[in-house]
Amino acid sequence: MEIVIEKEKIVEELHRMSAHLGNKLSAPELVASTADDATKIETMLSASVAELLSILSPYAVLNEQSANVVYELNMPANWKSGRADNLLALCRNYLLHSLFARWLDFIKADSAALYRTLNNENAAAILHILSLREKPQRS
Repeated sequence: MEIVIEKEKIVEELHRMSAHLGNKLSAPELVASTADDATKIETMLSASVAELLSILSPYAVLNEQSANVVYELNMPANWKSGRADNLLALCRNYLLHSLFARWLDFIKADSAALYRTLNNENAAAILHILSLREKPQRS
């Protein structure tokens, strides 16, 4: 099973979230990320990708491509595969919140802490889904 997350969509969402927060704080020039921040964002995204990999371990191997982050999962045969879509959504949210928290570390540390707290809940949900197993079938 693979979890594929498009880097561009995560970065676009970062731009939207940071612009929204910047407008609320009446300081968009200080808070909002832009395409000019691409190098800085790429470094932060790489750290967030590694952070998510540590949560998905020992089931995942990272295969980072230029446009996508791909976590190749080797799940037990009795894993509840019906939760794959939920797992993908949680992983995408985790990556986004981790990136946004890293962005906010330099601008608004209290908001960064909030997103890290949200990510604790995402991480717990990811670990729960990874631990789900089908009941053994009677012969």
